[in-house]
Amino acid sequence: MNKLRILELFGGIGACSKALEKLGIDYEIADYVEIDKYAVKSFNAIHNTNFEPQDITTWNKDIEVDLVMHGSPCQDFSLAGLQAGGDEGSGTRSSLMYETIRIVKKLKPKYVIWENVKNLLSKKHRHNFDSYLEIMEELGYTNYYQVLNAKDYGIPQNRERVFTISIRNDINKIFIFPEKQELKLKLKDMLEETVDEKYYLSDDKIDKISHWKGFQKPFEKVQGKNSIVPTLTARGAGEEHNGMITFSDNLENTTNLQEQCLNIKNATKKGYIEAYEGDSVNLAYPDSKTRRGRVGEQVSQTLQCNDSMGVVNNDLRIRKLTPKECWRLMGFDDEDFDKASKVNSNAQLYKQAGNSIVVNVLMAIFNELLKKEGE
Repeated sequence: MNKLRILELFGGIGACSKALEKLGIDYEIADYVEIDKYAVKSFNAIHNTNFEPQDITTWNKDIEVDLVMHGSPCQDFSLAGLQAGGDEGSGTRSSLMYETIRIVKKLKPKYVIWENVKNLLSKKHRHNFDSYLEIMEELGYTNYYQVLNAKDYGIPQNRERVFTISIRNDINKIFIFPEKQELKLKLKDMLEETVDEKYYLSDDKIDKISHWKGFQKPFEKVQGKNSIVPTLTARGAGEEHNGMITFSDNLENTTNLQEQCLNIKNATKKGYIEAYEGDSVNLAYPDSKTRRGRVGEQVSQTLQCNDSMGVVNNDLRIRKLTPKECWRLMGFDDEDFDKASKVNSNAQLYKQAGNSIVVNVLMAIFNELLKKEGE
């Protein structure tokens, strides 16, 4: 079997390369196109390469490739963004998807994989998605798409993304998306054993996101709840000093911390949602009265490009996830992170994790697309 030649557009920290490597598929990087110089530093450190930043709008090389992987910018499609869209010629970052089409038309690879946010399929942006599919069909490709969630492929992160697999018609292959897998890991399995105190929330920050101002109410006791970790944020009641919770006398009838929870502000009828040990809390926009889904049960909510994801630890303190934990939640090994951390700041490492594609999801896709067929 010949080496699979891949072209990574908007390559980030190389989730595509890492997925192929973990599957043992023989590959070589024909080229890597990424304009963010800090992401390029991490990519080179991880993959032992020496690429320079490249602008996709001026990229026009004549090379042979088997697979094009692109996670074109999602900011203008994302609910978290300004919803500027990705119409061709609009000049938005998300419109760079049409640069990928230009390159595909030139190189005609066997396979093209596109990853983007689920909101691309919404009524507001669906015309961009349909346009992509139509053009790819005109170029001689058959398209398959589906929304996949990282927590269905071994990673305790609630991260939904739409994946579009385009196969050149002469390859004569039908693609079937991978079946969901049982999630065996919880968020707490991805945490570091020792974490610097700087990651723990201050009293003021906890006050903003907690349902009970001043923590005057006791923790609510709920039995037998399993949690999935989303975005970390709040904390509970009781007397508190320097982020450490000390129970007051009115809690003498409660059992233990594992049965207690923190009440986190949430735009529901109750006005809050319970967060237990090992749950994640979304720390973004703590003063918002319209935020929902702040708490994830034993899984992390979708990682963003910053340090806005928190977790409730075993003494009911809340802390931010560390950069290394975020990389783990994207499917990267600690060895990869350690190499990248030597050439980048924590701010850039958070950003790179949030911008990446979950390695495990790509592994499941490649296992169906390439490995099972012996490509």
